[in-house]
Amino acid sequence: MHCQAKPSTAADSLHFRQLYRDEMDCQVVHDSIHGRPGWTKSYLLEIAGVDVGFGTIAIGGPWKDKPTLFEFYVVPEHRTRAFDLFDSLLAASRARLMEIQSNDPLLSVMLHTYCRDIAAESIVFHDKVTCSATIRFPL
Repeated sequence: MHCQAKPSTAADSLHFRQLYRDEMDCQVVHDSIHGRPGWTKSYLLEIAGVDVGFGTIAIGGPWKDKPTLFEFYVVPEHRTRAFDLFDSLLAASRARLMEIQSNDPLLSVMLHTYCRDIAAESIVFHDKVTCSATIRFPL
């Protein structure tokens, strides 16, 4: 089945962006740039004509003149095709740089598979464990 990345609007990919945010279950660092006109270019990812995810390229602000992939989401039932979809996104967008959140498991795999010369400004962990310690302060 044929994989394709098609240019879309942020509104067209909103459903998938919400699924992405729900799955991440944390602050998505660059989530607000979608609302800045001219800062992003969105793509819908499809398999055999069915939308299965999205990708976003940052093209404005600090990313002007250096298109940078920063979001990639595929619904769980189609993740076996994630590499084919990622190849399609790279071909359609011509992005040559990536900026990711280190706690994004799918995009982290793509980073380590496709990139070299990787640098980290910070590393974000998501341990999914809630501390139950009781802390008492003197009054």
